[in-house]
Amino acid sequence: MNINKDLEKQGLNQKQISVYLAVLELGRATIIDTARKTLIKRTTVYDIVVQLLQLGYLSESKKGRRRIFIAEDPQILVAKNEERLEELKRAVPFLSGMYQKNIAKPEIKFYDGINGVKNIMEELLLIKSKEQLFWSSIEDLVDIFGELYMKGWVKRRIKKGIWSKVLLVKRRDKIETDFQASEAQLRKIHWLPKAFNSNGIICIFDNKIAFISSKKESFGFIVESNDLSYMMKFIFESMWQMTE
Repeated sequence: MNINKDLEKQGLNQKQISVYLAVLELGRATIIDTARKTLIKRTTVYDIVVQLLQLGYLSESKKGRRRIFIAEDPQILVAKNEERLEELKRAVPFLSGMYQKNIAKPEIKFYDGINGVKNIMEELLLIKSKEQLFWSSIEDLVDIFGELYMKGWVKRRIKKGIWSKVLLVKRRDKIETDFQASEAQLRKIHWLPKAFNSNGIICIFDNKIAFISSKKESFGFIVESNDLSYMMKFIFESMWQMTE
């Protein structure tokens, strides 16, 4: 276990981690004790201790005129974080309402790299209308994200009851069962003409359009626009009617 990396993920920097672990090891410590233990200047230790007090990692008591600092029990830290998470969850409906009201203009979000583009795939699972409209090829999706991720993503889509309606480019003769049209897979497919070629993936969902480039370029974006999504849905449904 790399405790430093785990604490970094909680937002602490290296000096904060050093001071917290030093006080935790000492049990009870003054600024001087902590400075000796960490080899960090006393003035810097003082500033860090104030930060850790505010973050809840340390508590304070007094012995005469001396200020004694005590590391918070790790289990209590977990309980506090869980409580804060529950408080945030209770506030989400109100905050979401404010967020939606403030979206007055079309919005574009850009994503770079495979990990960035995965955020687009995850957002597709937050769909409200329960139907995604794709221009794609199975090969593009598997090449970009890997077969393991895509199979897991499909299972999560099915679990959420989201249908996938796909205008598909066929580049290989064999398509795995996990990516075929079926009610069990909640997927409908119409095949585009063999001459049709595309690099990347387009998906229309709710009032948004997502674009994911080929693996070579590895970028993507989401456009949120009522007008553009309506127009793209019209184009998609027109092509759907003309294909088999």
